[in-house]
Amino acid sequence: MQHLFQTLLILHIIGGTLALITGSFASLTKKGGRAHRLNGKLFTVGMTIVFITAVGMALLKSLTFLLMVGFFSYHQLLRGYRALYLKKLYQGLRMGWPDYLINGIGGAFNLWLTVWGVVVIISQHATLGYVAILFGGIGLQSVVRDVRKFYVSPKEKQDWFFTHISGMSAAYIATVTAFLVVNVHFLPGLIVWTAPAIVGLVVINITIRKYRKQFAPKKVTEAV
Repeated sequence: MQHLFQTLLILHIIGGTLALITGSFASLTKKGGRAHRLNGKLFTVGMTIVFITAVGMALLKSLTFLLMVGFFSYHQLLRGYRALYLKKLYQGLRMGWPDYLINGIGGAFNLWLTVWGVVVIISQHATLGYVAILFGGIGLQSVVRDVRKFYVSPKEKQDWFFTHISGMSAAYIATVTAFLVVNVHFLPGLIVWTAPAIVGLVVINITIRKYRKQFAPKKVTEAV
């Protein structure tokens, strides 16, 4: 059992390292370019390895929090990747079976993560509970927004692009957070857990706002 756990841990580290490196390159390269697409695919592979090994380790050692955070990060990755196939969402596209799975399973685990956080705070007064509520809340908000778009079509043609950015970025932030939690010990745990998410959300919103402004129809000035 211990040998299996160590094997999963090694693969987990390899996948996490791949995700950190390729995620950085994907965020810095031109969106839609060859380098961006290649690093995006490698990032997805790395995150898939991280998810599978996290679930395995969590089940072997009964690490409930690791299990739920693993599902949180992978849900964000899948919604970001799935957005690439929802480019006609603004035209009234309806949910397909991948959307039911992604939002159904993602919603269930994010709800579990939120409730677990509340229970931990009440019973143990542990700061980890606040972290669970933060991540669970973000995940649930993502599910509500994504499902709603299938019933109230977004007005923006590039809505899929914004979802892609937010999902993939959130998955990358989760990877960075895990790296910092393991390696940074001179700061309070609550700060290490929450600071990347808070800073990341601000950066994501600024980035989406920039592209939304870029995609906005140009006003035509009539000659007098």
